Amino acid sequence: MGALLHYMGTITLCTGMVMLLPALTSVFMDEAELSYAFALPAAACIAAGYAVYRLSPRGELNLRMAFAVSALGWALVALIGSLPYVLSGVLSPLDAYFEAMAGFTTTGITMVTPGELPRSMLFWRSLTQWIGGMGIVVLFLALFAPAGAAKLYTAEARTERLEPSLARTARRIFYIYTYLTLAGILLIYLSGSSVFEAVNHGLTAISSGGFSPRDDSYAGMPESVKIATVLVMLMGGTSFALHQRWLEGRLRDVLHSTELRAMLVFVAAGAAVLYADGVSAVDAVFTSMSAVTTTGFSVLELSSLSEVSKYVLLLLLLVGGGYGSTAGGLKVIRVVACLKAVLWFLRRSTSPRSRIVRTKLQGRVMEEEEMLAVVLFTLLYLIFIGIGTGVFVYLGHDLLTSAFTVATAQGNNGLVLLTEYQTVEKLVMLFYMWLGRLELIPVLILFMWRGGR
Repeated sequence: MGALLHYMGTITLCTGMVMLLPALTSVFMDEAELSYAFALPAAACIAAGYAVYRLSPRGELNLRMAFAVSALGWALVALIGSLPYVLSGVLSPLDAYFEAMAGFTTTGITMVTPGELPRSMLFWRSLTQWIGGMGIVVLFLALFAPAGAAKLYTAEARTERLEPSLARTARRIFYIYTYLTLAGILLIYLSGSSVFEAVNHGLTAISSGGFSPRDDSYAGMPESVKIATVLVMLMGGTSFALHQRWLEGRLRDVLHSTELRAMLVFVAAGAAVLYADGVSAVDAVFTSMSAVTTTGFSVLELSSLSEVSKYVLLLLLLVGGGYGSTAGGLKVIRVVACLKAVLWFLRRSTSPRSRIVRTKLQGRVMEEEEMLAVVLFTLLYLIFIGIGTGVFVYLGHDLLTSAFTVATAQGNNGLVLLTEYQTVEKLVMLFYMWLGRLELIPVLILFMWRGGR
């Protein structure tokens, strides 16, 4: 328990330090009267986090404890992130926690009307998504690189290594993420957006978040800005490992990536269906990319689409973006792996027992245990969506709306059919946003945890 407190204290300290940025920004934006809403919780978190960090024994993390740190850490940062909304009087405690959870998990479902918020509060919303896109554990490792890093890294549903050590991998992700963010902001600005909107949309597009400082999100934006944002969303939905290869000049590896190719095929297919439904070409590509990368920016009223288009968008929500990217959902590579596993099973079932049947994914032979793990995770993912869908149907919503809402929350997307939520619905969606960002396993282990090894 001491080790758990030690790491929770460190996460609290990190979050408090980040909150100093909007406290300073509010002064430069001539909203100094709001600086206390950020400065007070920032100071409290820094003081409390440092005290817990120093007084609690670090200890050695086993994998189960690491999962608990990750699961509780994400719940904690959302709680801390909700304080500015409450202190400024913008939102009630429940709505503030919902907004913060939607921010840090990069879900993008909002409880506010952006046009009614001060600019410093809009910046905080965007910043929470930017932090969430990178991952609080990655930020934590990049700053502190503690012992037990490997277990924490795994507990945040990450496995890729860009450098030999995890500390260097975390820093490399941080650097790549920062470069992509700056490039995205510049691209959106040069396409015709204002500086403030370019900064906010750059932060939330690269993080696959979807919060916007505009009431209508991207509806009414110039086509040049939409096209630029499509490129930024694609960058956010592509794995950091592929970005690393691109920076190393290994362009052939990037172009031959099975996952990237599959993701573009899903985007194109979704855009074709939307275009056939009467959506303009640019808006069709924008909406399809927003769905696949789980960004959640909107350019049209989803309720105006045909049932076919809604079901296609639901499938795209389930697929999600690249593994090891900022996107949510099942992840494209898992979908491809499941399809290959099914084909492998069919081939093996019709082959002689003496014949060894193998299947490859991205040039590597998939082991049976690996295929089983992917299929089981996918099944578990869909079971949870089914349970949540049943809850929403019980609450009085139709099947499509219920499935869409739960898939949006669990996939950390922002495209929604519902626009108003009752208290029970908010609580269910809070759980699913948290569950989806952690990719199920840490949350399930937390509920099963009894403190043993």
